[in-house]
Amino acid sequence: MPTAGRLFGAVTFALLGFAIAAYTAPVFDEGTLPSYWFVLAVAAGLWAGWVVVGKRARNGDSISNGLTGGVALVFWVLFVTGFLIMIEKSMRGAYSGPVEAVVNVAQEMYDLALELYSPTLIGIILGGSVLAGLVTGFFGKRLP
Repeated sequence: MPTAGRLFGAVTFALLGFAIAAYTAPVFDEGTLPSYWFVLAVAAGLWAGWVVVGKRARNGDSISNGLTGGVALVFWVLFVTGFLIMIEKSMRGAYSGPVEAVVNVAQEMYDLALELYSPTLIGIILGGSVLAGLVTGFFGKRLP
């Protein structure tokens, strides 16, 4: 059911997803930025804000809810990107079987995380998650 907490969670985490995508876009080599990068980050933010944080806005600790939402956002961006990279490689016949392809998703997630890692990005994720969690909790507890 739509609530103010879910709405504010979705909006704030979508903004966080956009900020993460905008910060990480220059890290990719020229021509290698996935065309879906911004859409995926915003969609993962919408999902994390609505489902993970928004439904817990009325009860619980806003900071821990926000951090949980931030981790969920990052996980799903990495997972979907790793999965799509695996699909591209499998279409080129890079794997000897389906098990190798599925296992490679985790390796792709790890490689992408290492490529994008920076202390500033960690700060954006943690700070943005806490701020988004606090905003969601504030409005979730005060508005129906």
